[in-house]
Amino acid sequence: MSDLNQLMSEPALTTLGTVLGGLWTFFKASDLYQRARDNRFTEALNALEAGVQQTYDVYVRAVKEASADGKLSSEERRRARELARDAAIAFGRTKGVDVIGSIGHDYIDVWITKLVNQRKASAS
Repeated sequence: MSDLNQLMSEPALTTLGTVLGGLWTFFKASDLYQRARDNRFTEALNALEAGVQQTYDVYVRAVKEASADGKLSSEERRRARELARDAAIAFGRTKGVDVIGSIGHDYIDVWITKLVNQRKASAS
């Protein structure tokens, strides 16, 4: 019976409440952190989409019109990816988003390719 009384004592209940409150706060804070990270990623993708669109409007369209076959060479495609990356970084800076940090340096070219392919599929 004395063990039960010790478990129900005021210091034990205070400690239990503190531990449960801390766990609840950690749970909610991690959820908020994940949502903030997701928002930054979404904003970075929006900046990347804007960069791809601007590159198409300014560079790709002009190169295609000047080309005899209407296609970009491998060097021109590489240059278009560089321009899209640079434009996305510039758009991200205006919004306060680190595009490279949010998407990942290794994945930015993958996302650019994915966005270009989506753009080609929707144009067809």
